[in-house]
Amino acid sequence: MIRVLLIALCAAAAHAECSVDTTQDGQLVKLPGDATVYLVLDGCRRPIPNPPTFNSLFKTWDCIQETTLSRLICTCDAITNGAILVKTASSATVYLLSNLKKRPIANPETFNAFCFDWPKIQTMNELTLSFIPTGSLIKI
Repeated sequence: MIRVLLIALCAAAAHAECSVDTTQDGQLVKLPGDATVYLVLDGCRRPIPNPPTFNSLFKTWDCIQETTLSRLICTCDAITNGAILVKTASSATVYLLSNLKKRPIANPETFNAFCFDWPKIQTMNELTLSFIPTGSLIKI
């Protein structure tokens, strides 16, 4: 039993080609020669599915850093096609609405560090927003 466990652990270590790195959260990255843009969130590269989704969230394509180092960050679930930034009329809290959850953005510093775009925030009805499950806080 112990031998099987050790073999499994060694095999897993041999395939550990990426890491989760929350110090990179907020970066928009792409690999040279690859059109896919990733948002680093929760220490993972999260693919942004298409230009319309990118344009509904971020200020400019100039926010993207092209680097081979991003390959070392694990890839996780993609940002949902059509993801948006939302808030209610009665609250200053802004949420990233993606992957069937609303994730609160901690503060303006985090919002700006992620290169999100203030004019792209959509106002949503409080009742509608209350039915969407709340995910973890986005912070830097």
